[in-house]
Parts: sequence; structure tokens; C-alpha cells
Amino acid sequence: MHSCIPKHLDPTRNGSTIPIQSLRISETFDFRSTRDIQLNIEVSHSATAGERFRINVYDNLPTIGQKIASGMTAANQSLKLEFRIPAPLTDLYIEKISASGASEVRKVKAAEFVSADFKTTTPGVALRVQAGSGLDCMTGVTRSFTNYRSNITVNAGEVVSLRGTYSGSITMNGGTLRICATSANITGLSSSKNADCSVYFLEGSTVNVSALNFNNPSAVIHNYSDALTFTGNISTGGSFENYGKMTVNGDFIINNNSTNTYLNNGELTVKLSLTNNRHLINNNSILVEGNYNVGGNSINENNCKLVINGDFNPSNVFNNNSYIKVAKTTWLSGKANLMCNNGAMLSTTNLNYEGTITGTGSVRSIIKVTGTSTIASPATMVGAVAYCDMNGIESNKSSIGSSHFTCNSSNYLPTSSCNPEGFGTAPAVSVVADTDKDGVPDAQDDYPTDPTRAYNTYYPSATGWATYGFEDLWPAQGDYDFNDLVINSRITRVYNAANKLVEIKNNIIIRAIGASYENGFGFQLDGVSSSEVASVTGYSHTKGYVQLAPNKTEAGQPKAVIIAYDTPEPLIKRTSGSMFNTVKENPQGTPGQLELVVRFTTPLDPAKVSQEKINPFIIVDGQREVEVHLANYAPTAKANTSLFGTSKDNSNPSTSRYYRTVGNLPWAIELPVEFNYPAEATPITDAYLYFSEWAQSSGSIRADWYENKPGYRNSIKIYK
Repeated sequence: MHSCIPKHLDPTRNGSTIPIQSLRISETFDFRSTRDIQLNIEVSHSATAGERFRINVYDNLPTIGQKIASGMTAANQSLKLEFRIPAPLTDLYIEKISASGASEVRKVKAAEFVSADFKTTTPGVALRVQAGSGLDCMTGVTRSFTNYRSNITVNAGEVVSLRGTYSGSITMNGGTLRICATSANITGLSSSKNADCSVYFLEGSTVNVSALNFNNPSAVIHNYSDALTFTGNISTGGSFENYGKMTVNGDFIINNNSTNTYLNNGELTVKLSLTNNRHLINNNSILVEGNYNVGGNSINENNCKLVINGDFNPSNVFNNNSYIKVAKTTWLSGKANLMCNNGAMLSTTNLNYEGTITGTGSVRSIIKVTGTSTIASPATMVGAVAYCDMNGIESNKSSIGSSHFTCNSSNYLPTSSCNPEGFGTAPAVSVVADTDKDGVPDAQDDYPTDPTRAYNTYYPSATGWATYGFEDLWPAQGDYDFNDLVINSRITRVYNAANKLVEIKNNIIIRAIGASYENGFGFQLDGVSSSEVASVTGYSHTKGYVQLAPNKTEAGQPKAVIIAYDTPEPLIKRTSGSMFNTVKENPQGTPGQLELVVRFTTPLDPAKVSQEKINPFIIVDGQREVEVHLANYAPTAKANTSLFGTSKDNSNPSTSRYYRTVGNLPWAIELPVEFNYPAEATPITDAYLYFSEWAQSSGSIRADWYENKPGYRNSIKIYK
């Protein structure tokens, strides 16, 4: 007997009891938490005839985002990329890299069909507003103020919102404040001692704050507004996350609290000086009109563009991973260590230099001085870094080797959205290194010594995992915990220089088995015939019921079917207790891992192996004819189709309806993340409190239902 049997289901939603079987689901909804995108790229400008460009697609700013798609193109050609993204993702960041390494970035809205235009040579968008908040001033709010003129106190457990206009002061004794006001003048914003509180300046709001007192380490400010202004000096000890556009009209001081971080993913402008005494990370753009001062125990990390119109005073370790521009003097004291990583650049008018400059990475970093260099005897310079004083070094009393002092233009740094200045002269396209002679420069080639391969793309990303969760009682109805088999998957597609698909890799992890059945796992390539596959490696077959063709696809299948394993037992390491990683009280077992590699006889059109055409399924308890697929995915040719329409199944192959109940529920789901699945015998609606709302809205509401946001989960009912 199967040990994962249905039980009475009573998830509570807003005070009412709705069993998952009673949900009203549209027959057109396929339970996807993803969207498939077709992106068209246009490039018209090239330095020389025949120049080719690398295109990368990110889910976030390139400095911090995950790469999800790539391609190669040339001027006056159109490149089409097809890929899958999480449904909640609203923006894509498209990077074009020339043969010389210069890059531009476009930000586009994520839609089913979208274009990115590189027909001009000037970047067309700023990179601020890296991500949407996903919040509004209505949902989950306990108190709301519209066109209000008075002081407000927010207490623990409250969610308070401001809309319309506002004038007054705000005290945070805990809780959450969301500001959507079109015009808000906050005379004072403060947090009480030890109050665990959050303030959100949301998209579309326009806010002026006269005074800020947020020195509590447990207080967090999140800015998504394009128009947040602090009218005077501010000093904060809480954490601050800027995703929009923020201006400080005075000095900005980040105080020394152990948990305090200022994270800038948007645009920050400081009209006077910025002093960091704790932890600052810049992933986008900071403009300081005055001085930038570094406290002795602070952490400083610049990953994009930092422009300082006054002096730059790094008094300890400062990590520069991109570009710093200083209009006046950079003061490197004896205790200072400027870490320049992998082609970073400091461009300064004057440099007073007693400390250390360290260059790391494979690309030489540049120190560029356009005014006066004063180098004292304690100064040291190590690693991959070059020092260039454009008019000659005025004073050097150090023992730094002459090899570091060079203005050789071959020390080339390309321009980019983070570094608009660059350095040196770009090499002629004809002499750019291309070891394998495939037309893709080595710097843009993921396989620089292999002429048959050029670049990779990934689903869901280069480091992330998608999740498949299965119910295995089909055609009978299960308990909808979707943990009878939980598989992590990462698909890597390998392309050649002509944007044709050479091979795919499917890395899988067997995370959980909430069943007594020994279920196999495989996938069909719906757009690929078996004869188009040259070889398959990495599978695990020990039961003998899977018959293979010479190319190691499953024999007797017109389409390419790859059986990853016929039983999970040789791959996983169980511990005591029933099930495998679904019962919270049991010791955790060790997941099993495989890497399936499918090579094609000739390079394929990528559309034949788009993510939509990868069809995962389970083989139930060694019965090769019993398969369970995602909703509306057809079975393989070996499935017993007479089971359709029996028990609780309501499939209709004539209308391409597969693996759905009468109420349109599925037997499998796909998530674009490493999903924290429900504990044993817990319906998904008990564990994820907005699953029902999402499903009944056909995915138009709560597309992020699976994320770990406040109020989204019942953690007690989730396996961890």
C-alpha cells in the first residue's frame, strides 16, 4: 500500500474552510509559476565590419543579478532568445558586450514578446529601480490614512499606510509603514529604542523628510520611490535599502551599529558629504557632491559607479570592484588598503598615497591620476594594478617597482554602464584574441578553446534550481502535499557561435520522497526526435525495465525520452523513520544527484528544446506504462492511455487536456525556485496561504505565492 494517502483537508482562508478539492480553477489555467519570454535584440552599430556582440540577459542589475539567457549577434541582424522566468519578475536587464569588451545595458519590461534596441551607441536607460517592491497600500493593511495632516504612531503588529497627501511626524514603535503618498512632507521620522520596524517608500510616492532618527539596529528603511528627498542632514543606525532614487540635501552619516547596512541598488545623491562608519554596498550609482569619508572599522564595497566631487578618504580596507571617480584628492593614509578587483578603476585628480593598493583578479586594474601624485615612502602596490599619472608623477619616495607605473594604453578597460570613462585603446577587432577561431572573442566565449561550443544559457539560472513536485496516486487523487517526489533541476543549454544548440545538461537532485512507491524520473524532449540525439550520459538504471536505444535514449520512442533513473534507492542515503525528507521528526537523509548530458547529432534550432518543450514525468512504482506529468503535458508513447478518464482523472487527449481532475487540479507542479515543500500529508494550501488565491485567479493574483514573505507561509507545516 502507498503510505501517502488522502485525508480530510481543511485549510483556513480568511476565516473560512476550503478543502483544496473545492477550489474553483479555470480549465485554462496550467498551474505555472513561470512565464515564457521571446526577446528580440537589434544592434546596428559596430566598430568594424563583421564585429560580433555577446548578449546576456539578467533578472536583476548585472552587478548582482542571475544570468538567465545569452546569445551572439552582429550589426543589422536580429537575435531571438526564448527563455523561462519566474512569473513575478517584472523587469529584464539586457547587456550587449562588443568584441573589445565595452558593454551597454538596456532595461525592459518582462512580457511574452519584448524587444531590446541597441541601435544607438549611448546607453538608453539608467539602471535605478532594480526591482519592484511587490507591495501596495491596501493589501494586509490594518490602518490607512488618506490626505492626513497630523502625527502618527505605528505600533508592533500594525501595517499602516499613507495615501494621497500627508503632513506630520511619524514614530515607529514597531510594525510596518507603507508610504504611497503622492505628496508627503514628513517633519520627523523616528524609531523607538529596540523597536523591530520597517518603513517602505513605495513606487510612485513623492516624499520629503525633514528629520530622521533611525538609530535602532532593528529598524529598516526600504526605498522604491523615484522621489525620496531628505531635506537636511541625516544620521542613521538602522539598515537602509535603496532601490529607487534618493537624495540627501545635507550630510549622510551611516552610524556604527553591528547589524547596520546601507544597500544601494538604485541612485543615491548626497549633496554634502557621506561618512560610512559601518557597512555600505553600492551595486548601482552613488554621487557624493562633497567628501566620502571612511570610518576606521567600516566595510565599503563598490560594485558599480561611485562619483565623488570632493575628496575621497578611505582610511582602512576599501573594496573597489568597478569604478570610482574623484574630482579633488584621494587620500590613502598609512592604514588604507584600496583593493582593486578584476579591472576596477580609480580615476582621481590628485592622489596623496601612503597606504597600500592591491590588484586582484585576471584583469589589471587602473589607478589614473590627472593632477598631482604625492607618493610617500610607506606606500606599497601589489598584484594586478597599474598606476598612470597622465602628466608624470610629481613626487615618489616609495620603493614601488617601476612595472606598476605605466600609462600603456594596452592596459585596456572598456566603457560600461558602471564605468563610462574606460581606459586605454580598444584593440582592433581583427586582432582580438579568438583562440578557437569560431568568431567569438575569448573574453565573450564560455569555451574559448572549443570551436563547437561558445556559450551557455540556464534555467532557472546559473546557480539556482527549479523544483518539480509530484503526486503519485494518479489516476486516483492524492493528498496534494506535492512531495511524493521532489526534484530539483537546473538545465544548462550549450550553444555554438551560430546560436545553435549543441547539447543540454540536466542537473537533478532528489530532495524528498513522501511515498512508499519506488518512482522513476525522466523527461521527454517534445520537439526532438530520438534520431536527433547522438548520446546520453549520466543516467542510473538498475531495475531492468527501461530499454535503451544505441544512443541511450529510451528505445521504442519516436520522441527523445531520457530516463534519469528507474529507482532512487542507489542514489539517496536514507536514515531511520518512514519516508525520505518529508517527516519533520525523522533525521534528514542525503539527497541523490545526477547530471544528464544529452548531445545532439547536429546542432539544433533552440526552439526545438525550449523550456516549454522539456516534459518531466515520473514512472510510478516500476510500472513503465504509468506516467505522471505536469498539467496538459502529453505522456510518452509508452504510457497506458486507457487510464485517462478513470478514477479522478479527467484528461481528454483530443483537446490536449492531460493530468487534470474534474476540478482542474494537477498531479504535478513546477516552481522556478528551490521550493520549501509541505511536510508529509499537509495539503499545499495549508502550508502556503495564498496558493488558493493564486490558483483561483488563474495566476493573476499572488504570482509570488511561493516566496518567503510575511504572512505567506505557515512555517510549522513546511518541511525544512
